[in-house]
Amino acid sequence: MPPHGNIAKRVCLAICLLLLASGLHPSLAQEAEEDSTLFKALPLAYYTPETRIAFEAFAFYSYYSKGSHRKSNIRLFATYTQNRQYLLTVPWQVYTADDRFFLNGSLDYRKFPEYYYGLGNDTAEAQRALYEFSAFTLSSKSYSKLENDTYLGIALQAQWLLPEIPENEPLFDDIIPETGEMGYSYLSLGPSFMWDRRDHILAPSTGSYLEFTPVFGLGKANENPVYFGLASLDIRDYWKLGERSTWANQFVAQFSLGAVPYRVLPTLGGPLLHRGYYQGRFRDKHLMILQSEFRQQVIGRFGFVVFGSVGRVYPDIRTDLFQNMHPAVGAGLRVRVSKRDRTNVRFDYSITPDSTGFYIYFAESF
Repeated sequence: MPPHGNIAKRVCLAICLLLLASGLHPSLAQEAEEDSTLFKALPLAYYTPETRIAFEAFAFYSYYSKGSHRKSNIRLFATYTQNRQYLLTVPWQVYTADDRFFLNGSLDYRKFPEYYYGLGNDTAEAQRALYEFSAFTLSSKSYSKLENDTYLGIALQAQWLLPEIPENEPLFDDIIPETGEMGYSYLSLGPSFMWDRRDHILAPSTGSYLEFTPVFGLGKANENPVYFGLASLDIRDYWKLGERSTWANQFVAQFSLGAVPYRVLPTLGGPLLHRGYYQGRFRDKHLMILQSEFRQQVIGRFGFVVFGSVGRVYPDIRTDLFQNMHPAVGAGLRVRVSKRDRTNVRFDYSITPDSTGFYIYFAESF
């Protein structure tokens, strides 16, 4: 499962997706002019280092609830990848009438081969090991509006995971006590606070966002009980620099304690957090990351971005916070899925001292 594909394949894939995203399949799209309701169902393809080329059936429905100032969306992704990975994901972000409640969550099933690099901040690229797993995950955050843009709610996540770990692979020895060769299952629950002044959920151009979620989890691994805690802080800010320009910034910190299942541990990399690094390239008890992005709409549905990020994972929060940071820089193209909705398909290329990453993905990374 090589992390990077052939350049010609990437270029052809990008051209095909550009045509799809530009709306050349009007028979599959329905838009109601009077209420800005949008429905699209498209065959798509995308690329990430974790999946290589992925072929996807995609449905996207967005609408405004009565009296709501933010657009809700429900999506469906059914995917098969070049690495023989299967995914079925249904995410939703729904504001009810008058924005009284906000429901944010997803159902996810995947059967995945992926690389495991071990735990820590100094793992070597050459020491990775390939394993497979099947997982079902339910994630949900249900918020009630307090006043203005402030919400308080309950966060819930449940996951069942069954790995196929290679025999006599020493790299996995550090995760067996927490997860076991037979996998794990857990349920986590806790309060969640959100302050949201973004003007758009999937492609913000102005406003700010803050979310703090501490959860307590319990479950079973290797027929033994496991208990853990995980707290996450997500702060975002979007500055309008001109009629078509936005400067977006995000700071994320995650802290954990106890026997945390290894795929729940704070993780760098992937299409959302620290692009350019393989998802799971660095994984440990704690994490801090800062990423910044300049977004420019050029003409019609097309725009571009330049971005950078820096971060690392930590085995102990008493570690020097700024030692051995992992940087990444990149640029990308944006294509809107509809003339009347500014949600984008994005084409990003990122460079790091460790690796490079090419991503074709739906919606902004933050």
